[in-house]
Amino acid sequence: MHRRSVVSRSLLGLAIAASLALPVAAQADAIISKDLQQRLDAYPTHRVIVTFSDRSQMSRLSTLTHSLLPLKSLPMAGALLTSSQVRQVAQWSGVESIYFDAPLKYFNYEAGEITGGHKVHDFIGLKGKDGVIAIIDSGVDATHPDLKFGTKVIQNVKVVGDLGLAGGISAYLEGQQTTDTSSGHGTHVAGITGGTGDASLTDTRRARYYAGIAPDSKIVGIGTGEGINILFSLQGFDYALTNQQKYGIDVITNSWGSSTSVYDPNNPVNKASYEAYRRGMVVTFAAGNDGPAENTINPYALVPWVIDVGSGTKSKDLSDFSSRGIAGDFYKHVDLIAPGSDIVSTHALNTPLPKLGPVLDPAYPTYTAYYAGMSGTSMATPFVAGVATLLLEANPDLSPDQIEDILVKTANPMNYPYHWVGGGYINVLAAVDLASKTTGQRRDFLKGITKWSSQGAWIISPDNHSLLTYGGTWTSMADAGATNGAYRKGTVSKKSVPRVNLAFQGGAAQILYPQDAKGGLADVYVDGANVGRLSFYNATPRVRNSFPITGLGAGVHTVEVRGISGNVYFDGTLTEGKLFPANVTLSDTTTRFTGSLGPSVEQAMEVDEFPFDVDASAISIKAVLAWDGGVDVDFALVDPDGNEVASGASLDNPEVLEFAVTRPGTYKYLVKGFTTVLANYTLDSTITRATVTPTP
Repeated sequence: MHRRSVVSRSLLGLAIAASLALPVAAQADAIISKDLQQRLDAYPTHRVIVTFSDRSQMSRLSTLTHSLLPLKSLPMAGALLTSSQVRQVAQWSGVESIYFDAPLKYFNYEAGEITGGHKVHDFIGLKGKDGVIAIIDSGVDATHPDLKFGTKVIQNVKVVGDLGLAGGISAYLEGQQTTDTSSGHGTHVAGITGGTGDASLTDTRRARYYAGIAPDSKIVGIGTGEGINILFSLQGFDYALTNQQKYGIDVITNSWGSSTSVYDPNNPVNKASYEAYRRGMVVTFAAGNDGPAENTINPYALVPWVIDVGSGTKSKDLSDFSSRGIAGDFYKHVDLIAPGSDIVSTHALNTPLPKLGPVLDPAYPTYTAYYAGMSGTSMATPFVAGVATLLLEANPDLSPDQIEDILVKTANPMNYPYHWVGGGYINVLAAVDLASKTTGQRRDFLKGITKWSSQGAWIISPDNHSLLTYGGTWTSMADAGATNGAYRKGTVSKKSVPRVNLAFQGGAAQILYPQDAKGGLADVYVDGANVGRLSFYNATPRVRNSFPITGLGAGVHTVEVRGISGNVYFDGTLTEGKLFPANVTLSDTTTRFTGSLGPSVEQAMEVDEFPFDVDASAISIKAVLAWDGGVDVDFALVDPDGNEVASGASLDNPEVLEFAVTRPGTYKYLVKGFTTVLANYTLDSTITRATVTPTP
């Protein structure tokens, strides 16, 4: 140990480098959104959204700021942080990302008629009964005859959130008669998706002439006000997730977003929509109104687990304002088109009239003031949300993946590029017909057998991937339906226990395997723990089956499939991240340093130094500093170049420091204190090493 003193207490960096808790892939600092990076040197404070991989770490933010809004269901919190605090939090273990709380923007008789919706109502009798749609928007005027509170709108919530006040304010004002007091946008959206049409009941052209596409559905209004931002939208998702079971929410529709068309699955809004998708809710998003230019799709509509809706005209053409994607890009395309031009729907009383103005029909003067016309993908999106409830009424066992696939598959083709219109113009009648004939997969979906991972497309690794390790005797079996045209077969015997080992990065995976009448059993182990048993038996052969692995933390996880009896089959994996060598093992070495600080004769900060060597196999360093006495002691880690790369400076006792090692060399700890009484301390330093175990 070396000791030195400094004349004055320097500003200590509060950064704690992100830790690596698992082998092979070092966890880097948290993602900082590009717009936030650009602000850090230009502005002193920032409204941000912090996303955690470990929810238990959220409370640490309270040590930095009183302006804090933690969410209930999502592992996220809104916070008001300084630039230095943003950089500090980005290095904390358990923090995935920090995004700027950027402002967002809000982007029917004829619609029901031209899409076949009225035929579904009149001849099939489906109107969205028992379906519940959550609308995250400016609000809903539930005093409107078509949107009556209690019968149609079963809950109407005003989201309240303010990071600028001491302690922050986060509240949901429930049971509101109206939450749409200044915009009218959300009320118009609500009428499109589920308005009863009661105000136009006596129309001689058609009873309830202006009813929505799912007039028997229920609505949960989640009002964020006229000026929506990321935090408000996340509070909206959080409310829907928290109350999904209470209200039976099936669909969340979102007619808002941004013009920055960047595919980013780690954006907090996209993580929120994935959580809703994973829990079985259909999520629709407006593509945006920035057409006809390409590469203009709303970034929250780009992720593949939501339905990305563009706008069409009543003549089934493409609206010129509807946003477009990029040719050949896997993610940047619209999924389908729905009516969005010149759409008449419910008008919130005492709000400004939209650009298209009120519906003034001399033949029906008593009720036309209740309706107004608007155009936009904002109008197309709730139409698709309402249609989703019709499909669920036709077949409640459909999964979100199946609903999107059905809508896209049955859409009428349009004479435009795929990245402009996706499957084409929505055909409600054809979609309902196919839904009624489809075997639902909702149960498997909720187990984790989903079309999409939290990063988008699953990474497919066939049975012959070089990083898969096989034990026992296996035979390659040709099969055109297998992942790579073949799968592996092993048979459990006294001489051979078939097993396959792998390691992957990410929080979820699926094991792929066939079944037949001669199939046996195998156990599945994740990180050494048994998580379930596979049965390869099925009287009717099935080529493609999945065993889901979910709920894992970030990092690298090991999987073993170990045969128990009979024939064992393996057809590869789907993983969120890439594979790593399966024979990686971790080992920890802990060293204790001790010392004491103060009282200082020189009235200056005292610093104790503890150098130590780190070899090439080290992947992470974790240190815990504890002391006695009512004083504050801080410590930091210095890399071989003399830079402080991590710090445990906080008001906690003990303090924790974590760092992902990127290169070997001589590191050292600095234990710092400006104390008026004697403080004895212990510093426990743990180095985690990853080594590849030689195959016998």
